[in-house]
Amino acid sequence: MDKQYGSLLTPIQIGPMKLKNRISFTPVWPSFATADGFVNRELMEWTRDIVKGGCACINIGCGTVNRNLPKEITHLLRMGEEPVVNGLSMLCDLVHMYQCKIGMELFAINLSPASFEERDKSAGKPAVEIDPTFLTKGQIQDFIKDFADAADRAMRSGVDSLVIHGAHGQLPGCFLSKVINERTDEYGTDSMENRARFTNELLEAVRAKVGNKVAIEYRINANDMIPGSPTIEEVIEFVKLIEDKIDLLHVSRGMHSIQNLAPFINQPVYFNHGINIEDAAVIKAAVKVPVTVVGSVTLQQADEAIRKGKIDMVSMARGLMADPDMVNHIRHGCVSRTRPCIRCNNCIQKTHYLLAPIRCTVNPLMGMESLYFNTPAPAEKKKIAVIGGGPAGMEAARTAAQRGHKVVLFEKSDRLGGVLNLASIPDFKADIKAYLDWAVRETEAKSSIEIRKNVNATPEMVAKENFDGIIVAVGSNPIIPSFAEGNNRVVWVGDAETGRKETGNEIIVAGAGLTGCEAALAQRKKGKKVTLVDMMPEENFGSGGAKFNQIAIINMLKDEGVIFRGGLRLVSIGDAFAVFEDKDNKSVEIPCDTVVLSLGVQADSSFADQFAECAADVLSIGDCNTKQGTLYNAVHTGHEAGYFI
Repeated sequence: MDKQYGSLLTPIQIGPMKLKNRISFTPVWPSFATADGFVNRELMEWTRDIVKGGCACINIGCGTVNRNLPKEITHLLRMGEEPVVNGLSMLCDLVHMYQCKIGMELFAINLSPASFEERDKSAGKPAVEIDPTFLTKGQIQDFIKDFADAADRAMRSGVDSLVIHGAHGQLPGCFLSKVINERTDEYGTDSMENRARFTNELLEAVRAKVGNKVAIEYRINANDMIPGSPTIEEVIEFVKLIEDKIDLLHVSRGMHSIQNLAPFINQPVYFNHGINIEDAAVIKAAVKVPVTVVGSVTLQQADEAIRKGKIDMVSMARGLMADPDMVNHIRHGCVSRTRPCIRCNNCIQKTHYLLAPIRCTVNPLMGMESLYFNTPAPAEKKKIAVIGGGPAGMEAARTAAQRGHKVVLFEKSDRLGGVLNLASIPDFKADIKAYLDWAVRETEAKSSIEIRKNVNATPEMVAKENFDGIIVAVGSNPIIPSFAEGNNRVVWVGDAETGRKETGNEIIVAGAGLTGCEAALAQRKKGKKVTLVDMMPEENFGSGGAKFNQIAIINMLKDEGVIFRGGLRLVSIGDAFAVFEDKDNKSVEIPCDTVVLSLGVQADSSFADQFAECAADVLSIGDCNTKQGTLYNAVHTGHEAGYFI
């Protein structure tokens, strides 16, 4: 096959299940089940959007095997209860309509009235959802039965595979870990046979229920990343004990319950891509079962790893949510049209921290399918002006063009992209650069979008062209305190990123939101001494984005030696220092030769107001009408404006 990334399109047999290609959707929690844990229309349409794009299999995440879950636990598919079969059967039928397979992830949650987490803390161990040390043998057998019964329900619903979750601190993996498992009986850690006993008994019970009608897959950590956790050699020994009972092994790493390790599960933009490939290759070389891998794997990495025999297939979620048509793009030879995931982890933030339905920063349809896909086409084709070629303006222009409108996009500079041209400069923001390049490429490729660069649109100019609608997306203005204006020792963060203004060797970054943290990291990587200062307490530094990304960048800043100073407000700038006030209004001087300002942005509606009488519909989107100043807001408001104008 001579297509780009052609190895990804070859079929593969996984137990009784034949997959049409080598790309599957890895289990995630979309938080779309009903409050009482059953399939609903939102889950159906979200699933449809993914599978129609061509992936071989979609694995539905977070199916709880527990019986009689309390009503406080919501929006998880209740595989422990018989009524789930009805809706899950319809979901399976929908997936099969698109020549795609469907898997169901099974996992257990802690229902004990006693807090295992508190016991773990008192013992000085990592906190996990369920610590096997404290389970009675009766409880162990109950869990095994729960998994088997849930597997039976999934099989009767029509799933093609079952994914047993043993990674990220889930129960089967905890039995394997000597750090967590302190049992001294046959489920203890005296031997690998004992450490694998629970998983073996669980898999045997599941197989007894489903026979060879469905594939059985197992998720495992190649590296828990905890001192004393299983080595890669021990993981291989464990896999050899269970591989006759499974059809596919998923390789991952990290622990949800340990804050500093959680980002290794869903790697943020600052991490390398494909961090689990080499571990997966070591495991594959030693076992017989097929191996798939997760972990920000790019198409190029996946294709190369499959060709070299390091893995058999690849599993991904965020990439397929950013662009569900990824596989179709490969099939049709237009890979460059694939919208890239920027690894902002807003999807994880929505479900895991806000307990809200899943959303995607760069794909505004993700999670909104049931709304958008039932909207009728525009009653008339319109002539639309979009003023501002940043991320919001480009999204609005593309969306309006897709809806059949004729669009004129005005951009006052010589290139599209707006603030993304600044945000994508640091080498650790390559994913943002990839998205910027994609957005510009897709916008310029639309024949129904006329792009006018180096044009500063005015109301008089726009009014002459009789537009039916105007979308204003001119961005926002940086917040610069009056005492800092005109000071040549003050550099706005955007100018620091582009290098338009030089910074000294001893720098204060004022403002420790996500942008300020990234600026501090970029300056520190240039060898500068950097102090990061903000009014908020240090534990809140890096906020403004996803928690996983906040954890990651704070750890990186600490590793690089950036100095943190919280609870201080910038009040003036001297010749060789900046003056701050603490909560008691006491002055604090910090030496520096440059102050980089990252104090946020402020919306300016005055420009948009000038166009109020220039068309019947005038909309203001993105940073120019909100305090949020995020790419998520820019893309989503841009899409909404372009769609509904």
